[in-house]
Amino acid sequence: MIGWIIFGSILLILILILSVSVTVTAIYDANPEVRIKILCFTIVKVPTDPKTLEKRKRRQKKKAEKERKKLEKQQKKAARSKPDKRAADSSSVTGTAQSADEKPAAAGDRKHDDQAESESTTVPGKAPKAEKVKKPKKKLNISVDMIMDYVRSASPPIKRLFKKIRIRDVYVDWVVGSDEAGKTALKYGGLCTAFYSLEEWLTAYFDAKIKEINIEADFEAEKDDIFVYATLKLRTGAALGCVLWLGIRVLKTYLKYNSKSKAHKVKMKPAASRGR
Repeated sequence: MIGWIIFGSILLILILILSVSVTVTAIYDANPEVRIKILCFTIVKVPTDPKTLEKRKRRQKKKAEKERKKLEKQQKKAARSKPDKRAADSSSVTGTAQSADEKPAAAGDRKHDDQAESESTTVPGKAPKAEKVKKPKKKLNISVDMIMDYVRSASPPIKRLFKKIRIRDVYVDWVVGSDEAGKTALKYGGLCTAFYSLEEWLTAYFDAKIKEINIEADFEAEKDDIFVYATLKLRTGAALGCVLWLGIRVLKTYLKYNSKSKAHKVKMKPAASRGR
């Protein structure tokens, strides 16, 4: 019974994780902002709140104080151990003075031993060791057909992923303004064509519902007044399924071309042996 309870709880947790949506909210105005939320928890917020910045500064100050205290303790310990080291150094100086006369003789003996060892290792009649032959690097056999097959295998899961992205509450309010009336008119025409073509593209490739796109021209204003708001939602289960589907399709194409290259190598080997 306990096992079934554990299994059911794990299954419920997995279902909840896969059914949860990741929400991205983007706001562009005088103070642009981007928020990424899961349920009611904000994971990322750009720019960060002043409260969170103050908390980070406090943590950094605490870390700096701890490190400073550690350094002070280490310096105190080193200062205490210095007299002992000086006494040890003074005792070792006398010993080194006595052994200074013996060092040249020992060095000469070591040189003589090294020469004898080098002469003994060189055996006459033996040829020097041959240098290792560098193996040629394998060339990547990439063709246009291979690239096209990879693109074909990746396009269905990517299209499915785009369709699973839900774009909601899109609101655009753009008042065009500039120093000259001609610039304002040109900018207004370009923005109208760009935004309405963008709306068609979003509705074609995404699950998009656009509330309002309002673009106006103010020939008396010197600057643009922009306000853009949009939210994007994606379920974690849908994203994971599309990623797994993409990986399986790409792996199949890879195995197909890898098996072809191995079969080609096996066919070439008997032909080479016959020529010999």
